[in-house]
Amino acid sequence: MPNDKKRKNLKLTIIALVLIIATAAVLILISLSMQKKSVKSDLTLSTDQVVTGVIKKMNYTNLSPISTENISRYYEIPLNTVSDSAMYISGKSGTEVELVCFKLLNNEAQKPLARAINEYLEEKVSTSQSTTQPINSKVATHFPYIFVVVAQDSETAVKAFETVLSDSLKTGENSVSTTE
Repeated sequence: MPNDKKRKNLKLTIIALVLIIATAAVLILISLSMQKKSVKSDLTLSTDQVVTGVIKKMNYTNLSPISTENISRYYEIPLNTVSDSAMYISGKSGTEVELVCFKLLNNEAQKPLARAINEYLEEKVSTSQSTTQPINSKVATHFPYIFVVVAQDSETAVKAFETVLSDSLKTGENSVSTTE
């Protein structure tokens, strides 16, 4: 009987060690996963840096910045959704280019801001029915940024947006290079 008690204690010890090791492994994996996710949220570019980076990559010219206060003339931005925003528009009619970047305060801000963006774009389409140039717009989200582009080459502009953010993460500087 004493051997049975020793075996039982040994089994319990082994089970306890396996559970401890398994728990430690799970915690390590969770920690590594969190580190990978935090790299993506380490983006600290200003929205102006994002938009000017896209402008450089797209070789756009004649775009004028809209002051942060005047962006509300275009978009009805819900309260407590955005910490920063930048907007540039073209001065030429017929070759409309509009680039906007919003920096979200948190994940919960994404849905109300997306509704406001969609409302703006729907209104823009309905008021431009009489023009010959169709509205070609794209919206891209890369937390914490939402990027809106209205341009002939909107798909390419969205790719430039992703490249600006990706380049920022690769360099680790969170700034946009001024050289190409």
